[in-house]
Amino acid sequence: MTPEEFTKIVSPTVISNKSFNKVFCIGYNKTGTTTLEQVLRLYGYKLPDQQDQEVRLTKQVFSTDYTEFKEYCRNFDAFQDMPFSQGLTYVAADALFPNSKFILSERDPDAWFASMSNFHKKLFDMGEMSKVTEEDILHKFTYLYPGYNHANKKMLLSVFNGENREVLWEKLYDKDYYVNMYQSRNAEIKRYFSETEGKLLIIDVTKEQDTGKICDFLNIPPHMKVPMPHSNKT
Repeated sequence: MTPEEFTKIVSPTVISNKSFNKVFCIGYNKTGTTTLEQVLRLYGYKLPDQQDQEVRLTKQVFSTDYTEFKEYCRNFDAFQDMPFSQGLTYVAADALFPNSKFILSERDPDAWFASMSNFHKKLFDMGEMSKVTEEDILHKFTYLYPGYNHANKKMLLSVFNGENREVLWEKLYDKDYYVNMYQSRNAEIKRYFSETEGKLLIIDVTKEQDTGKICDFLNIPPHMKVPMPHSNKT
């Protein structure tokens, strides 16, 4: 049976069993977010084109403008990657789309950092990532539109002392900085949802043999579980 045939068979049941609003995958990039996208599409959930989503939402969301966010998200069932994978976007999503489900994908921090660095090294044809500079980000990291990656890195590397903002460009691809940021955000997400049972699924897709946990979380009949795909490995 092809994936398309499977989706055609199971999606009527999956969608009719849907007792929630949206599904937001909020784990960092390179924690299995592409695999989650593949699984959700397989079960018939409607997701946007990722690049269109990033172009239309990321800059606005990171500047706390949620006008486009509200309109855009109404048209789909589920979301992953930017801007949902960083910052406090999950808080806005929870407020704007009540009764939604959230999936936090996580993996070993060292493995996550290595995967993220290797992916960027290949994507942007760079050498040793520890030697990357702000100028490299600004002029060599071309993706979607000029300045997109620079703006995102600036946000990740920003620290605040009162109203004063400092951008720690010297921490570009600094493992300790990234791992601490990764672990702190995951911990904050868990605290945020700790009093709301059934809203958050925490999963390491690299350790799952099948989609059983996702099926249980989304009220998909257990006989519809399939082997877990593993997409976009680095």
